[in-house]
Amino acid sequence: MRTTALPVPEATRPRTVVVGALLGAAAAFIVFAGLVSVYVQQRQAARAAGTEWFPEGSVELGPAGMMMMTLALSMVTVQWAVQAARTEDRPHGFIALGVTLLFGASVVNQFWFVYADTGFAIDGGRAELLFYAVTGSFVAMLIIGMAMMVVATVRSLMGPFGRELAHGVQAAAAYWHMCVLSYFIVWYVVFITK
Repeated sequence: MRTTALPVPEATRPRTVVVGALLGAAAAFIVFAGLVSVYVQQRQAARAAGTEWFPEGSVELGPAGMMMMTLALSMVTVQWAVQAARTEDRPHGFIALGVTLLFGASVVNQFWFVYADTGFAIDGGRAELLFYAVTGSFVAMLIIGMAMMVVATVRSLMGPFGRELAHGVQAAAAYWHMCVLSYFIVWYVVFITK
């Protein structure tokens, strides 16, 4: 009996970085969702008791809406970075990662403005403490996402990317999308429904 000698296929690189980022993003989202549920429960208890949660006009919708639109645009740029990494298009990859980082920095800056504009104090009561807890944890998650983008950018400077080697950018993008989803929850629960 005669057999045909077939070439040995190339070993595929396991996607452990992407799987790890997805598990980390899921864990961060679950913790964040728990914090938001505590916020909503405390707000409902305050309203049931007939007390005011935030003073009227203290939390504006304009900056929150701009942050939402900025993060929605960042979802496009982070996917652009993933596509550029897959096709080894370094110039567009660097532009996409840089613009995504710029969007993230602008959202952090906008939260700084919101904190200064509201004038809330951490020890100002349960509502103000939970406001800082929810929004501050989002800002911390966003800064972690930005750090992942910086690592992906540095890594792309140091070595080749391609369809099989773009896992770092894909992992950072997966975490970034979780951050954007978390902000949509913050936008609705904290800023819209107040």
